Amino acid sequence: MATFAHKLYLLGCRVSDRGANLAGHPAAIATVALFCGVWFLVSGQAGENMLTLILSVLAITLTQMVLNQQKRSEAALHMKIDELILAKSGARDELAGIERKTEDELEALRRTGRVPTEGKPC
Repeated sequence: MATFAHKLYLLGCRVSDRGANLAGHPAAIATVALFCGVWFLVSGQAGENMLTLILSVLAITLTQMVLNQQKRSEAALHMKIDELILAKSGARDELAGIERKTEDELEALRRTGRVPTEGKPC
């Protein structure tokens, strides 16, 4: 049974995903441009600061939505690649999950071809 916090998280993911897809649609750009033009014509110079505030908050929110969508997509892609590495005979299994390694471990892998074991220096 899902907790309230988990249900709220899933709702946030759905809203974020739909918002990112909507913001990426070409009609969204035309709608924003039309909204800005109408706002400026109706309120004039006085509404310029409010319009700037609204657009800034909207840009930050949409950026976070898109980043959230990319994060999920990237995690799914890594899982697929890990599955292929583990299923392929002759592939180096230590490469599965490599995206969670530190930069030092990645550099050691590049130099030696092997991931250092924990507790041992590179």
